[in-house]
Amino acid sequence: MVDRLEDRVAIVAGAGGRTLSKPRIHGQVVRAIAIRILSGEFRPGSLLPSESELCESLKISRSALREAIRVLSAKGLVRTRPRVGTVVREIEDWSLLDPEMLEWSMACPPSPEFVRSLLEARRVIEPAAARFAALRASARDVAELEAAYERMERTPDDLVAFNEADVDFHRGLLRASHNLIFQQMWTTISAALAYSFRISTGQARSPADSLPFHREVVERIRLRDPEGAHSSMSRLLDIAALDLALFMDG
Repeated sequence: MVDRLEDRVAIVAGAGGRTLSKPRIHGQVVRAIAIRILSGEFRPGSLLPSESELCESLKISRSALREAIRVLSAKGLVRTRPRVGTVVREIEDWSLLDPEMLEWSMACPPSPEFVRSLLEARRVIEPAAARFAALRASARDVAELEAAYERMERTPDDLVAFNEADVDFHRGLLRASHNLIFQQMWTTISAALAYSFRISTGQARSPADSLPFHREVVERIRLRDPEGAHSSMSRLLDIAALDLALFMDG
């Protein structure tokens, strides 16, 4: 019987004869510990369980655990202190915008503080991106925004399709700004959108309520109206703020 997680690399998966790779197993170990930290099971300032306890609970070797701890340390989650152990660092030390960290966060219950911080970041970044898009967007950029909007308009009752089109809309907005830094912030914005989708699911508000605001953003950009685009994007984000308020009150 296979007991240790990394020993599963030797298990043949299916008729194709493929095996699980060590990088995949390593990633599972890192993810498992990270989620326990991000979910609050291991709180900032606390010590992680001892090596022997973690190895037993995760069914891994000490070398596999130590490699995982090195990765978590590089992401700011933990710090190893001689003769003390591995300490969970304070939230402000975490690399919250690291793509893997954002992915792991999505596996945890939404944190009101983190959701609020993401929304505040969007309210700074996206209206500014809309202003630049009104000044710099190419005809192709505008066409892509319009196409994403039209897909949203066609699918107000299909939450998955609507959300996919919404993601494309906001990605297109950052691309249309022709600002390299804003474009690199897409991972952060997509995480904020993913959280918004989770929060708004089950709320009374229909996704279609935001359509007029999306349409106005496109129009202001098409008309080369930077201040109008900035204002329209700010109003659109008021909808996300409403979702956050419902989440916080719930």
